[in-house]
Amino acid sequence: MATENQLKTLTRKKQSPIDLLDIIVRPIYLPPLQLNGHWLNDGKAFLTNNGTTAVINLSGERIPSIIQSGPLNDEYELCEVHFHWGKDNCNGSEHTINGTWYSMEAHAVHWNRKYQIFDECLKYEDGLCILVFLFLVKDTDDCISCVKLEKITNNLKYIINKDSKVEIDANCLCWIRKANHCKYYYFYNGSFNQLDYPECALWIIFPNYIQIGSDQIMEFRKLKDEKGRTIKSNVRKIQHLGDRKIYKAICPCKKGT
Repeated sequence: MATENQLKTLTRKKQSPIDLLDIIVRPIYLPPLQLNGHWLNDGKAFLTNNGTTAVINLSGERIPSIIQSGPLNDEYELCEVHFHWGKDNCNGSEHTINGTWYSMEAHAVHWNRKYQIFDECLKYEDGLCILVFLFLVKDTDDCISCVKLEKITNNLKYIINKDSKVEIDANCLCWIRKANHCKYYYFYNGSFNQLDYPECALWIIFPNYIQIGSDQIMEFRKLKDEKGRTIKSNVRKIQHLGDRKIYKAICPCKKGT
């Protein structure tokens, strides 16, 4: 018998993730998307195993990490960054582009500041904005690591068990600056894939993947859930697009600090 949450999901039409097909994408010119504060070396950063994924939270004396402009009408503040991976390096991302899978995917979850608290954002279509960063292990260079991601992967061994936590470098999100070099990005309306999957999120996907080593993803697969089982995969299957539109923001020369 389907659970209450499953029944709610079946009645919804704007679920995530999806396959981003260029053949149906609508190009659009927008003001630059601005990212500020994500990679500063101020304050503190903590890496936590919540039983389903590795989560990064920023705190301490630092300016809020904000995204604005582009397709956004309001300011959105970073809540957390978490990761999705699969059993192997060929199928670990949640979103696909033209049917192509990537090895891993990171979600930078931001909440709309006009709603004042995170929980309130879940009630509105413009409540959240989630930035998606794709990672890829190339078969020919599977030993090549992403040095900037080592601030995270080198510390995963300290959070093997659920609810374990470790402080890491404050600028552990410096790899996010990769987004500033994308000539375009995709965006669409979808769901926040926690709780009962509320359809409250604008998703922004940067197609320029970040190359990482297979050993780095293996560190994520060593994490354990609440029952002590290794989390070998934590991806949600592709959802139906329905009558939604996918947009491609062209040449968004981003600004960021």
